[in-house]
Amino acid sequence: MMARRIRRILLVCNNYDNFALAEDGRIEVQIQQEYYELNLSNPPAIVRAESLLDALELLREGEEFDLIITMYSAGQAGVTDFAVETKKYLPHTPFVLLSSFSRELLSRLNLRDCPAIDYFFCWNSSSDLIIAIIKLIEDKMNADHDILEEGVRAILLVEDSVRYYSTYLPVLYTLILQQNNAAIREALNEKQQLLRKRSRPKVLMATCYDEAEELYSRYKKNLIGVISDVGFVMHKNDLPETEDLHAGIRLCEWIRQDNPTMPILMQSSQEEMREVAERIGAGFVVKKSKTLTREVSEYIGREFGFGPFIAIDPQTGQEIARANDLCGFEHLVGSLPPAAYLRLSRNNYMSKWLFGRGLFELGRKVKEMNTTSEEQVLTQRKVIADMVHDYRIHQALGVVARFDPATYNDTIWFARLGSSSLGGKARGLAFLNHVLLKHDLYKHWEGVRVMVPRTFAITAEYFDRFIVDNGLQYVINAELSDQEILAEFIASTLPQDLIDALRQYLSVVHVPIAIRSSSKLEDSYYQPFAGVYSTYMIPYTDNADQRLRMLTKAIKQVYASVYFASSRGYITSSGNVLSEERMAVVLQEVCGSEQCGYFMPTISGVARSVNFYPVGYEKPEDGIVKVALGLGKAVVEGNQVLRFSPKYPNHVLQTSTPELTMRDTQQQVMALDMRPEQFRSSADDGVNICRLSIADCEKMPSLRRVASTYDFENQRIVDSCFPQGPRFITFAPILKFNTFPLADI
Repeated sequence: MMARRIRRILLVCNNYDNFALAEDGRIEVQIQQEYYELNLSNPPAIVRAESLLDALELLREGEEFDLIITMYSAGQAGVTDFAVETKKYLPHTPFVLLSSFSRELLSRLNLRDCPAIDYFFCWNSSSDLIIAIIKLIEDKMNADHDILEEGVRAILLVEDSVRYYSTYLPVLYTLILQQNNAAIREALNEKQQLLRKRSRPKVLMATCYDEAEELYSRYKKNLIGVISDVGFVMHKNDLPETEDLHAGIRLCEWIRQDNPTMPILMQSSQEEMREVAERIGAGFVVKKSKTLTREVSEYIGREFGFGPFIAIDPQTGQEIARANDLCGFEHLVGSLPPAAYLRLSRNNYMSKWLFGRGLFELGRKVKEMNTTSEEQVLTQRKVIADMVHDYRIHQALGVVARFDPATYNDTIWFARLGSSSLGGKARGLAFLNHVLLKHDLYKHWEGVRVMVPRTFAITAEYFDRFIVDNGLQYVINAELSDQEILAEFIASTLPQDLIDALRQYLSVVHVPIAIRSSSKLEDSYYQPFAGVYSTYMIPYTDNADQRLRMLTKAIKQVYASVYFASSRGYITSSGNVLSEERMAVVLQEVCGSEQCGYFMPTISGVARSVNFYPVGYEKPEDGIVKVALGLGKAVVEGNQVLRFSPKYPNHVLQTSTPELTMRDTQQQVMALDMRPEQFRSSADDGVNICRLSIADCEKMPSLRRVASTYDFENQRIVDSCFPQGPRFITFAPILKFNTFPLADI
């Protein structure tokens, strides 16, 4: 979108206007800021010429320009000749004439006899008008592709009064950008911000009936509203004396007949036209009103879907609820009273509000669901709320979102706090998140969601600040024991903005959390650092302050593990320098459920793409999987767990005979102790991890999904937990009977 842009502008103006633009209006600064927000390079350069002769000299020298803007001032009556001359050099470059408002000037110029002047605006010494002109021309250049092919929305402005459209355009674009900035705040990273910015609604301007009819017919499926004068000329080159005083009324009646729900704002200098507008079902403003711009702004915000989403009680006309973002919209729609919902549905307000934020796909789906039946409201409300929630989750997949306390919510799956390095582990997880989205694995298996657990990465800059702010640099070269180092780090204070961010993070996460190391050296090529640093787990508790204390303590312990004796020895032996190591931290939701006072997953494990020790039918390229009941710590620490090839899930050597099943299957289950008092300061990151026997898990629901039972009477293994007898972790219900598509996944 916005593929065609204005790169170079020729501005012809005298010294005073040049000074007003450069110093008072700061026009170049504003344009550069706009391009910076769009994440685009090369903002349009403004080349100034003090006279028409100087400008012509530049054109004769072969200078190329995408836009020519000329200020009209005394002594430059040859501006029309200059416009004609420029078209000889740059026939497709728009020519804009700016002048202070004067009826005498308009009649003297007689622009209808000079088609070389493409646009005429009243100059009010405001740089906002220059910005609006650039945007208007760029919108026209990109209209066909962006509106018809990409689905961008548009506003149709019908006005032949130079004075008034010179006033409306800056107001319109200011409102559009304000709306767009609100939508941008919901974007999760720079790429989504750029997309939202470029998908802002466009403005299409018509100065006669023919143009208005043509623009409406061409873009009507993507229009979010129409602003129209009451009287204007019928054809492009008609004289002002031939103005049809009811052309706007006929246009609005024609539009209303074609689309009864299209928002229309009529404007006139005659107050009596208000009754006509009300009869058509259009809004109305008086052009001479002292509060014209405020009235226009309020109508556009209310009817074009700009500003917050507002629900009105149809009987009293009072506001009953509002939402400022998509998250609020989701919760509001799901609880709207039927009468208020029907009102919003009938005038397509919900879809307009979504379209105005660049959410085209979502807006189209909502628009197709309009209903007039109260019986369907309850069902439809839930469908829309679920659809919005699913969209919010989907836009977060594969994205590393910037953490913003104001917008962080339960649909953001991977967020980062800080601008420096994510560290090796977080970078690998972010890449995996990207791969799942790229290959569309999120919904690939019916009834299954393949996702990286909710992740929050604290970048390495907070480690640096923690070390410096607390004066811990001396630890690098000091000969201290692990316990002494740990005590120093626990007694130190994390940066306050990090603590505030953690408090907001905990308000969203309601399960146990794994606090994982993500150092600069971890997961680097040919240099494995797995298991060198610590990973702590903290349980969930309703006491928010207690959770925050446990979380901050765990982060400090991960920081301290950089300087433990084992870490120092490994860093030195691998040829690295301890002072160069920097630690980022990854916070992840622990997968699983609480069972009998413990928290653990039903399935955990490690899958490898190459099997170096194939057995029977297995081949190296078939890969190998090791799975366990409980936390995956049992797998990575080399405990006895189940091994199978995903290509042959029914052929597991360890369960091929009863004797092997009893001897070679998992004997211990690792689980997180949910009692907060079990988590304490320790160099041992497994301080609150319990090792349970299979018998200890008898009452846990997870056991029934993965265990088999030894039948004493028949001397055999039964793939069920219904009989009485010793249990063995075989994963038979999953691998043999495919109750869950683990092998396929």
